[in-house]
Amino acid sequence: MSGRFRPEFTLEVEHRIYLDGIRLFNQGDFFEAHDAWEEAWHEVQHPLRDSFYRGLIQTAVTLELLRRGRAVGVRQVFVSAAELWRRLPATFMGIDLQEHLANVRRAIEPALSDLQATHVAIDPTRLFAIELLYNPFVESRHGEQADGKS
Repeated sequence: MSGRFRPEFTLEVEHRIYLDGIRLFNQGDFFEAHDAWEEAWHEVQHPLRDSFYRGLIQTAVTLELLRRGRAVGVRQVFVSAAELWRRLPATFMGIDLQEHLANVRRAIEPALSDLQATHVAIDPTRLFAIELLYNPFVESRHGEQADGKS
């Protein structure tokens, strides 16, 4: 956890940032989504949400690296994101994490199919949108509470 908590960082602010990041991601603005979620990640005091945001940020970075054609970085950051989410529930913060990772994996398949490749082209038809299964700021289904209690 980053531990730089500001009193003005409320759940309402985090909720807005979270949804803004999803909107940006769904528009294909992966770098901007990364920036939005990074702001939330720097402030959260909840260990599971800390890992969640770090992994979510890394999935956005993975797709941004894909856009830039950097195959090696795509593979490295994707593996790191998947590792961060291993200890989280299958669904967390309203997102089916395994489905999200599977969608990222499909998007980056060209970088995964040739491990010797250093450059890869993005295929826009492989991109996807994040759809929330529930609003984690309204109801906690999988331990998302801001106080870290389940």
